[in-house]
Amino acid sequence: MRNRALLPILAAAAFSGCLYANVHVPRAYRSATPSDVKANSSDRLVSGRSCYQTLAFMFAWGDGGYSAAVADALSDQPDSILYDVNTDTHVRSYVLGLYSRVCTVVSGRVGSS
Repeated sequence: MRNRALLPILAAAAFSGCLYANVHVPRAYRSATPSDVKANSSDRLVSGRSCYQTLAFMFAWGDGGYSAAVADALSDQPDSILYDVNTDTHVRSYVLGLYSRVCTVVSGRVGSS
């Protein structure tokens, strides 16, 4: 009887994230350096964020990748180039991880090519 009760728990743990997953996460991003663009000391500093969420270890959705965060940072000036980029990852997890939100944050200076 005890083994029968344990089987659904083990199955849920083995297949966590299998019901629905549509997540983009960062792998690598090559950013421009000040020598690659027409850098100026008055270039604006901007930041952008992209996030994905998970729910009950079974569902995941969102775009937490670098490209979405850079697009968010350059939303006011889409034809510009982001250089001297810094990245960070922020994780918020609630109720023993039943709901989590993971965000990629980029900041950098806006230059022209």
